[in-house]
Amino acid sequence: MPTGTADALLRAFVESDASPHGKWWVDVPVGLSLGEEEYAVLDAVCLTSREQELPEVYPEHTGTPYVVHPGDDQAGLSKADNFRTLREGDTFVEERAVLVAVDPGASSVGAVGELLAYRELLEADWDWEIEELLLLSDEGSAHVNHVCQQLGVRAMRVA
Repeated sequence: MPTGTADALLRAFVESDASPHGKWWVDVPVGLSLGEEEYAVLDAVCLTSREQELPEVYPEHTGTPYVVHPGDDQAGLSKADNFRTLREGDTFVEERAVLVAVDPGASSVGAVGELLAYRELLEADWDWEIEELLLLSDEGSAHVNHVCQQLGVRAMRVA
């Protein structure tokens, strides 16, 4: 999960009325299908084709723990291992998803590029329809807003 300000921004957004409704995951490993050990981590994914459910790492989560299990660390299992297991099953196939990146402060153009890269990595892993790309920050930037408009990314300010 993003730390400090990024964590606070993401949580404020997920719990707000402005966020998409669906099943939320934070710190989603992407690019798992391209290499056994190498992967990137996307800040959050909302499966909009599912019922509303807060992320498993939030205390208010009431759903099924698909990727965070007590004792996994002691058993040597990582969150990425659990996502690999989910990919092998048919529980989360043909979903609709919104991808979310968090960039505290005034977002950078590089954060937009990372979000586009994460989309490509996630599409390599899952058969999901990507409905939207969101870039969250707490300060506006004319450069980032322009790039987002040109590339189909929605830049959102979160207070």
